[in-house]
Amino acid sequence: MWATIKDWYWYDWMIVIIRLICLVNISINIVIYSSWTLKLNVFMIFMTAIILTIPLFIKQISRKWYLISEIVLVGTYHIYLSSEWVQSPFQFALIVFIIGMSSDRNLYLWTAFPCIFIIPAINGLIVGESIQSILLYFFLNHAAVFIMGYAFQILMQSHKLIKKIEDQNRVLEQHLKKIEELTLIEERNRLSHELHDTIGHTLTSLVIGMESLRTSATPHQIDRIETLINLSRNGLTDIRKHLLTLTTTEHHRYLGESLQKLSQEFSASTGIEISFRLIGHELPIMKQVTFCMYRCLQESLTNAARHGQATLIRIQLHFERQNIRLQVEDNGNGIADLQFGFGLSGMRDRLNECSGSLNVHSGLYEGTVVVCTVPLRTAITQEDIQLLLVDDQVLITDSLEHILEQHPNFYVVGKAADGLCALESCEQQLPDIVLMDVRMPEMSGLEVLSEMKKRWPNLKVILLTTFEDTAQAIEAMQLGADGYMLKSIHPREMVEAIKQISCGGTWIDQSVVAQVINKLNHQRVKTFKKVNEQGDLQYGITRREMEVLKHLNDGLRYKSIAAKLFLSEGTIRNYCSALYTKLGVSNKEEAIKKARLDQLIT
Repeated sequence: MWATIKDWYWYDWMIVIIRLICLVNISINIVIYSSWTLKLNVFMIFMTAIILTIPLFIKQISRKWYLISEIVLVGTYHIYLSSEWVQSPFQFALIVFIIGMSSDRNLYLWTAFPCIFIIPAINGLIVGESIQSILLYFFLNHAAVFIMGYAFQILMQSHKLIKKIEDQNRVLEQHLKKIEELTLIEERNRLSHELHDTIGHTLTSLVIGMESLRTSATPHQIDRIETLINLSRNGLTDIRKHLLTLTTTEHHRYLGESLQKLSQEFSASTGIEISFRLIGHELPIMKQVTFCMYRCLQESLTNAARHGQATLIRIQLHFERQNIRLQVEDNGNGIADLQFGFGLSGMRDRLNECSGSLNVHSGLYEGTVVVCTVPLRTAITQEDIQLLLVDDQVLITDSLEHILEQHPNFYVVGKAADGLCALESCEQQLPDIVLMDVRMPEMSGLEVLSEMKKRWPNLKVILLTTFEDTAQAIEAMQLGADGYMLKSIHPREMVEAIKQISCGGTWIDQSVVAQVINKLNHQRVKTFKKVNEQGDLQYGITRREMEVLKHLNDGLRYKSIAAKLFLSEGTIRNYCSALYTKLGVSNKEEAIKKARLDQLIT
């Protein structure tokens, strides 16, 4: 009730004032003209206050029943007062004005008839007025008052509509401003990446190529080569400085500072009261996650103001033990049947890219709560990633080293020319990630991968190959490889893949993925036919995949499933990828939904 009163306009208070005038007028008439005792007068004044107040409470529930209560309850009471003294028949006109103000296009016909004809006629007959007087004065006066009230109601609706349009315009202007800023940021980032991956890659290749000419060059040529190498390296340094300037944005290093600034700007431009609270110890996180949370908060604020008509928004940013959680709660209209439109779908897609999740809770007239969650292990800024490069061609390992060490978080701890040396280097250097060729002397990359996963289950291994080989890719993933990529991969894509794998993800070259999925689909059809004949599992799902599916249904994460089944997290992710492919879905939620629908799980 109090929340509704706070949102009243001046004309809502005018209705209350009119009722108070009615109460005072009737009270004065009771005291002056009634023949009742003092005690009965006080009781009647008290009853008048109750009768005039009850419709206000009913109005909060239903407009239709409010008008019925006005006509039946207040109208009957005025008829009763008219029977007591002749001075009261026209006092109902004030209530008629209020009823006219509250009647819309669907209600005014049936509210006008009793207000203009029935109740005034009864009042006129009670006080002894003639039929002609009732027609000329009672009907005409009450009709004029009702029309005035209805006209005033149209004026109120216009005022509310204009106010709503103004609020929506402010929200849209603020939203468009942020979209423009974020689009500029994305374009600057894209340009910086393109410059880095083209000019930077070209200069790096020149440095590597000129370094290889040292052994066959004359002393005079060596000096010239050294000069060219230094020029190229200085050029790389200058490019890095310019790229740093280009990619510098208004987003702060700390997420809380960035989101708080956005909240303050939104509150200032829309007039909505917004509270921001940071819970837990804040850590610096990756730019991608900061940008994702920033966009999610922006979309949540826009939805709360534009669709929910919220006047109060509470924002909480939680840094928990395992997750970063952004919670946005508003007191808006809410919605009974929530549908994921373009805005919410975009939020969900952004969070999925960061291994996060989106939950939205809303009820009609109960506001909306939006919860965005990102795993802390994915979001937190990575320390130096220690890399081991394994390839029997020195030029390739040198080129990879030059490319990777341009990034501040990458550090090459060693290089190996064959599988045995790779195992020895792993023993000594304990790298975080191994980039390894598939075809090598002594031991193949697949053999080394198998041995590495036995000795160091948590070691992340990326296999590099020159040619696409679907069978090889499938075998590599089954052995626990965390990545499978072509040597022709673009440097920027390689860097992003390494970051993703470092955060616990899996990466397979897109061209290989398409072939792998086609082959798995073909195998699935064959297995499905075979399984149907044997009356075994549907969709060609293996017993192990069914175990994983049941654990997913129980709400377990990949890490917990891996611990239960005594497997690596990467292996569980591979099982899930195969499972999703066989079911024809793209994520865990869809897999569980389809499995329940087909009664694979209960």
